[in-house]
Amino acid sequence: MLKSQLGLADNWLRNIRDMYAHHRQELDGIAEERLRYNRLAELNVIRQTLNVCHTTLVQNAWARGQELSVHGWVYDLADGLLRDLNCAISSPEQIDEAHRVHHEQ
Repeated sequence: MLKSQLGLADNWLRNIRDMYAHHRQELDGIAEERLRYNRLAELNVIRQTLNVCHTTLVQNAWARGQELSVHGWVYDLADGLLRDLNCAISSPEQIDEAHRVHHEQ
């Protein structure tokens, strides 16, 4: 992981650093750097998929009865393939209650 400052980019990379810190044991267990960074990218996509579902835009659509699924996919620059991470969220029941905007009465 980068140890030096990159200016404004540090603010954008903070979430990646947080992701690395949270999953450090798993990531440090991957010897090959390319595979380690690929896994970090996958973990980030999964997290961002959840973040999209935490928004009021998505949750209000679900509350209106709209069918909406958010999928986590990652594009591999090495082979040009899009990989499904088997991370699909289609309802508020699939996210933590603390992040739900609409609570059952």
